[in-house]
Amino acid sequence: MTFVACKVKSANPYIIVGQGLAGTILAHHFWEAGIPFKIWDSPSTHFTSSQAAGGIFNPVTGRKLEQTWLADELFPYLFDYYPRLEAILGTRFFFSMPLFRPFANEEMKSWLVERKEQIHHSYLCWESNGVWVEQAGWVDVVTLLRVSRAYFASKGLLVESEYTGNQAIFCEGFHGQQNPLWSSLPFLPAKGELMEIRSDVPSEDYILNKNGFIVPLGSRHFKVGATYGWKEFTNETTPEALEELTNKLALMGVEDFELVQQKTGIRPATQDRRPFVGFHSEKEAGIFNGFGSKGVSLMPYFAKQWTDEILGKSTVHPEVSIRRFYHLFSV
Repeated sequence: MTFVACKVKSANPYIIVGQGLAGTILAHHFWEAGIPFKIWDSPSTHFTSSQAAGGIFNPVTGRKLEQTWLADELFPYLFDYYPRLEAILGTRFFFSMPLFRPFANEEMKSWLVERKEQIHHSYLCWESNGVWVEQAGWVDVVTLLRVSRAYFASKGLLVESEYTGNQAIFCEGFHGQQNPLWSSLPFLPAKGELMEIRSDVPSEDYILNKNGFIVPLGSRHFKVGATYGWKEFTNETTPEALEELTNKLALMGVEDFELVQQKTGIRPATQDRRPFVGFHSEKEAGIFNGFGSKGVSLMPYFAKQWTDEILGKSTVHPEVSIRRFYHLFSV
């Protein structure tokens, strides 16, 4: 499959509201499929989780080392999709990289090793002190958004203004819960903070994941995360989060480092941990939101599914389809 130029002409292109990661990935899929659109992105709502994303993709989740939901569908697609998008945009932002998960302690090690045969799947490689996770890595989300913005602007597809109508596809991140169209949906946003450091201690060859993560950025720079908070949703970093991140680093064996910067964002998570994808039952409006901390791995696959549904080729997975909440819109 290759990218093709948008050939469909229409007097009424879709309006995509928001150029965070969700809106960007959806717009690229529309362009590839020939679906006409314009992106509206307001500087006043540009504070999103995308600008402070960890960007990690990891097919293994939880203390029990389970395959993440739909891993066998999501990961082949993302490993095909992001390199193709890199080629179109002429910039590298996709970094496939091993991920190592040390055992938390001897008790947890014994528990996991005893259940190795039940747990084992194709993404795991067992070592004496932990497991290697294959098909992991990270996406430089900030770079992807920056070059995509320039790409869409060069084609006259970007409007840098606030959209005040209702007939659009809304990719607003955590701001979506303040939109009257979607305020009845079960959002569960979580504030997250991370920091960028410089240090000679961590390895630059893999992502370390132990009650937190250390992602190598190159040139002895690393991204460290992440915190979770559900009490306040400002765009201000906090000393409490810095202390928590510093403690996470120490538990991963890093105490000697230089703080480069601290970032914060709000994850647009949901109560059932599944995204919101599709069109409103009673309005000419759509939503592509609710991807939480797994947007890098979830968004390409479901952008493709929804694009195909719009073209009449297939339907969106029922666990992400907004149809599961149609009963909320008629109350």
